Amino acid sequence: MSTTAPVDVSVQSFAQLFAESPFPLALDTYQRGFVWNDDKIRQLSEDLTHYQAETRAKPPYYMGTILLHQNATKEKRFIIDGQQRLTALCILHRQLSGALPAHCALTYSPKSARRIGGAARIFRDQIERPTAEIFAKIVFTVIRVERVDLAFTFFDTQNNRGVPLHATDLLKAYHLRAVDGAITGRKEALQTLCARRWEVVQQGASIMSHEQEFAPSLFTKFLWRARYWTGSRVVYGDHDALMEEFQKQTWPAEGQDTIPLYRSRHNRLGTALTLKPEGHGEIHGNRISLSPKAEDLPFAIRQPIHKGIGFFLFADKYAALLRRLMTDPTESAEIQKFREVYTALLTANSVFLREIFLLASLMYADQFDDEKLWEFSLWMDHALGAIRLEKQQVRYEAAQNFFKHDALNLLDVIANGYRPEQVIAHLQKQHSRAELYASEKVETGKGVQGAYKHAVLAYYGRPPSDSLSGKPGWIATKLKGGRA
Repeated sequence: MSTTAPVDVSVQSFAQLFAESPFPLALDTYQRGFVWNDDKIRQLSEDLTHYQAETRAKPPYYMGTILLHQNATKEKRFIIDGQQRLTALCILHRQLSGALPAHCALTYSPKSARRIGGAARIFRDQIERPTAEIFAKIVFTVIRVERVDLAFTFFDTQNNRGVPLHATDLLKAYHLRAVDGAITGRKEALQTLCARRWEVVQQGASIMSHEQEFAPSLFTKFLWRARYWTGSRVVYGDHDALMEEFQKQTWPAEGQDTIPLYRSRHNRLGTALTLKPEGHGEIHGNRISLSPKAEDLPFAIRQPIHKGIGFFLFADKYAALLRRLMTDPTESAEIQKFREVYTALLTANSVFLREIFLLASLMYADQFDDEKLWEFSLWMDHALGAIRLEKQQVRYEAAQNFFKHDALNLLDVIANGYRPEQVIAHLQKQHSRAELYASEKVETGKGVQGAYKHAVLAYYGRPPSDSLSGKPGWIATKLKGGRA
């Protein structure tokens, strides 16, 4: 490729793609792992087998566009778009020929390696499969670019028209492009560091659903809602909404590799004031230290997000905070009791209500750490339990309406609150639902409503014949016993 032609377009077969360049094909830091499921692997194998079995004259088997960044400094061709297809074909190549293609330098995380192993078993175990000659018939349109900024531009353009990638993959590419360094040569090191931090976020164990990866769940179910659901503006967040909030609405970085800070629980200079007898006031300052824990980063969930490093640190902080609440080993009694409430009561409730329970809990923990977290979780369950008792079928809209129809949106109350007691008082006043609990006639253990009632009675140590009218008193008794 000449210096006057930074973009080169050609049509190549799979075999030519790997054989006709001294630079191996590799993955750069902004790429996600291998995510194809078993059905896609089977479908690919069956399609190629049927194509090869066709005896009539036929055109080559076209598999779309492959986008490559040819990095002369690293002497590699980095795959920008097409890595899922190429990885699957490389797995098949190894099964059919006993080796990977020449110049294949694809490397993956352990999580991706497990998926790759599963794909290899599917190819191996299929009774009918293609032969190695298929690789001369598979063709791509290959676009090669020389500049990394042009590579990111192509990546955004290729994938932002439909939704072949999740918004979080596009956000990763966009903000890696925005990473900068004050020192010459530092930009690439910072990009690598941010990409590694993102990989930790992306590979996190799913909190809410086995059907969605952690990063998409973090942004769609928690961060976007926490930031956008204000007042009565409680709507569904689609792909475009995520791109608007976390790409278009982000702020330029200030000072290249430095980002500004805003008021948060971990960034409050003055913590108290003492009035001296002579009339002077003395401010007690917050000890400023840099914790190695991501959940202690001095950010607030609704603060402006700055492009590049700011985006990755923001995602890292809230991924870690969510894991601290739900999965990480902990010695905090408040978090342990919070998890007991979630396991005993929320898992017996609707998945949509579980989502907003965790959404509100994440914002609460961001604002107040684990102070009175157990008490908050009990009253939050009490509020959401009323929806379960009122509706046999809890739809997505019912969960949204919990915030939308509130006198004050609970998320706003949390974000603007100064004390945990303010949030808990709001739940007690606005969501007591005393009449509903007093009049409930749900048969314990029968149906989804009865299953929830059974879980509540069991948690509070009540007999199955009890009604739930006394639940507020049970909460008070539970708290006194748990904090004696």
